Amino acid sequence: MNRLILLFSFILINLCTFAQTSTKVLYLGNSYTYVNDLPDIVERLSQSQEKEIQSTEFLSGGARFQTHWNNSSVINTIKQGGFDFMILQGQSQEVAFPQGQFMSEVYTYAHKLDSLFKAYNPNGKVIFFMTWGYRYGDADNCTFYLPFCTYSSMSQELYNNYRQMALDFQSSVAPIGAAWRYSINLDSNYVLHSSDNSHPSYGGSYLAACVLYSSIFKENVNSSFYYQLSSQTAQRYQQIANAIVMDSLSHWNLTSLSTNEIITNTTSANVYYNEKENSIKIDVKNIDKDLSVSFFDIKAKLIGSKIIKPTNNIIQTSIDISNQNKGLYIVKLESNSYSKTFKIVK
Repeated sequence: MNRLILLFSFILINLCTFAQTSTKVLYLGNSYTYVNDLPDIVERLSQSQEKEIQSTEFLSGGARFQTHWNNSSVINTIKQGGFDFMILQGQSQEVAFPQGQFMSEVYTYAHKLDSLFKAYNPNGKVIFFMTWGYRYGDADNCTFYLPFCTYSSMSQELYNNYRQMALDFQSSVAPIGAAWRYSINLDSNYVLHSSDNSHPSYGGSYLAACVLYSSIFKENVNSSFYYQLSSQTAQRYQQIANAIVMDSLSHWNLTSLSTNEIITNTTSANVYYNEKENSIKIDVKNIDKDLSVSFFDIKAKLIGSKIIKPTNNIIQTSIDISNQNKGLYIVKLESNSYSKTFKIVK
């Protein structure tokens, strides 16, 4: 009898330990995530490397960040807490919108979701799911916005804006779109898009899963789980994910994912309108890299830009807007390790 009790206690302890080490992930996205059941691929990839993920998903076709913010079930689930990660994936076009539209319709709701999650999941981390451009660009919208015209230019806008949100919110980004672009540039015979030239193929979803695994656990993928791919193809995607993620953890702000780590970037900026001088003042501290300053109108038309070198890790400059009409303007600051966007009202 004593042996049976001891055996039962041993099993119970191990079950509890197993449950405690399970990583709980909340996915907010749309068909880019649910096609091929990406969360399941990530779970199976993790299991093959002796890790356990429990997934909770809110995935509906065409869903935007605003869609999720207006979904009471999403909000209530976030408020229940207990999640280790939230994976945020935007609608296929919205994160590449023109800057003014992006700031008002996308950035705002992504920030709300990010902030709410951190408030109710204090030990949890937010990872933005960087998506990819359409295989041949977005022909329907090309005439309205040139960056939508090609895969490369659309992917670059997605890259810039997903990374901007991650840096601005002190969150992280899973560079799935960057891994796709690297793979395609290396050998375009490995087709990552499905037949609709938008959604992922089996290979596209597998590469995305490899990037998510490395982004969550901050380790290389070295798995015998090949999904529906040949071992050669699957290993190729594993190597690409490892190269893109693990070689550039700080670039994706993934070095902040450990509970014991903090973001070491202390760069701070103050950007404001000086009515007396009719100019925009820019003061940046703790910066040791050249800073790109770009100035846009509300329709995302670039008015001007310049590169500024810091002096003693400080930048103080201004933009003369005496010849600009009253209204809303956008100032974007960007360096190798810092990115932030400001709204200015004249």
